[in-house]
Amino acid sequence: MTSILAPTLRTIVPADVTTPQRVRLVAGVMVVAHLVLRAWALLPAWFYSDDLRFIEDGTSNPLTAGFLMTPHDSQLMPVGVLVSWVVAHAGPYAWGTAALLTLTLQAVAVGCCWLMLRTAFGERWAILVPFGLFLFSAMGIEGMVWWAAALNALPMQIGFMLTVTAVLLWSRERRARWAWLAAAAFALTVASGPRGLVTIVPIGLLMMLFLTSGPWWRRPLDTLRRHALLIVPLALLGVGYLALYATTTTSPVAASTDAPLLRLAGNLVGRAWLPSVVGGPWQWELVADPVSVPDPSDTVAVVAALVVVAAVVVLLRRNPGPTAAAAAIMVAQLTATYVALVFGRALQLGALAGLNMRYLADALPVTVLVIGLMTMPLLDDVAPTFRRPLPSPRALAGPARVGLSVALGVALIGGIVSTIGYARPWHDSFPARAFVANAVASLRADPTPVADLEVPDLVQLSIHYPSNLPSRLLAPYGDVVQTTDAGNDIRVLDASGTSRQAVVEGGTEVAPVDEPGCGLRVTTRPSSVTFDFTKMSVDPWTAISYAGSAAGRVSITADGRALPDLDVAAGPHTYFLRTDGAYSRLTLRARTPDVQMCVDRVRAGEIKALP
Repeated sequence: MTSILAPTLRTIVPADVTTPQRVRLVAGVMVVAHLVLRAWALLPAWFYSDDLRFIEDGTSNPLTAGFLMTPHDSQLMPVGVLVSWVVAHAGPYAWGTAALLTLTLQAVAVGCCWLMLRTAFGERWAILVPFGLFLFSAMGIEGMVWWAAALNALPMQIGFMLTVTAVLLWSRERRARWAWLAAAAFALTVASGPRGLVTIVPIGLLMMLFLTSGPWWRRPLDTLRRHALLIVPLALLGVGYLALYATTTTSPVAASTDAPLLRLAGNLVGRAWLPSVVGGPWQWELVADPVSVPDPSDTVAVVAALVVVAAVVVLLRRNPGPTAAAAAIMVAQLTATYVALVFGRALQLGALAGLNMRYLADALPVTVLVIGLMTMPLLDDVAPTFRRPLPSPRALAGPARVGLSVALGVALIGGIVSTIGYARPWHDSFPARAFVANAVASLRADPTPVADLEVPDLVQLSIHYPSNLPSRLLAPYGDVVQTTDAGNDIRVLDASGTSRQAVVEGGTEVAPVDEPGCGLRVTTRPSSVTFDFTKMSVDPWTAISYAGSAAGRVSITADGRALPDLDVAAGPHTYFLRTDGAYSRLTLRARTPDVQMCVDRVRAGEIKALP
């Protein structure tokens, strides 16, 4: 990248401009390109799955400390909850506000990455390589486009990179203010979610392997002695968060399978992380519209592994100490991510959990730091010495310089292509987006109450019940939706979200013939119909087709169980009600004097939308 840009810059930048100024200029251009690409990816997207629950929770709760400290799906994440509350109160599903805040956090993360690299290695051309990885790698795209993932990932990235910056400044200057800045940044990291605790692994190894000298067997104790003022606040914050998490949060997932250890590791490292380091994965597989997982070809996966391994081997031969130490940090980070998946989402998703890129968003800033540690000497007196520093691009022979330029160009283009490929499904009218839009439009056109039935899984997962009910899903729109479990001529939202006439199908049906021309006459005296109990589902809906003489009320009992009164309307209607369990005898009795009903058909079965 530097070999590509430097000759061009020499022709357009005055000769008296210093190298740091040139580096800053190129970095600024890269940042603008990054933000334009990310804005293109984010602005046309919309909410999905957990996003909808965040909006629902924010809409229905006041902003209190108790609300902020309430775990969301096992995630104790007050920072993300605060952001979601702000978005929820900006209007019903205010994607514009959500996108603007997300882009702002992304811009802050970019600034923190630059600050970390500049503090660690100085303003030199070489830092543009790891900086470019942070800007254009697809490793971080899901952690921004999927809003629920961004609520965790972006504050966590910001907190981690600020913590590293403060740790480096503390090590050089030994000033208490840097220790307190590190503590504040780490507090932001853990307040972003439980995965923030994992950042203590790379930070601790950085202090032990790069910021503490002496024999390796004495490093742990020497690190504690040298950095006690820094470590103690971090440890207290970590222990405090763990204690709070343990007392407020239940098990993250319900195990539905054993985690497939080898395939999980292969997906996480071989098909997700390694390809994204070198510009992949190039291809995606849509698994739950609009969410995709990396689907690199076997050739891409193998080439990515060979390229990364070859690069590490070359760096080990030149500078074994810092390269091995940096590799240890990366391995520890990936291992921590893997262990978290083994005992978390992999119990529910199996090996597929390793392909969810949102879990690698935490590894992206660590990868950036590790690449820097492998290729540039750390600006610290006790850091491992680079015996053979890497040559500058201008010092390389012609073929080597061309090869480096091509490799970096391919990685850059690959990252951009992969980012675009991931974002495209989020721009389409995917099921959740289309369902909400159709529901709001049809309910505004016809405000007839709808049955409060679970929506399709592609709109909201059934495991999120009751958040998958229209009454919860559409709650941000206020009184646009009226849901009910009983009523005359109610409607049902079909699979697309359109309000349609309800109908009860299947189960069992009775057509009374007690009175010719009336069927079953309902007066102030009890009248009953009998069903074949064995053909009825456990919790059926009942449809009563009747003609009413006038408005009034009729009591209903099912095998003696009192059900909500039927509101009789004059003329022909169908009354629908959800019954609590199957029954064999339905009894009707008018509560309003002089009101009568002629019931010609009763069916107990499954309620659906009439096509």
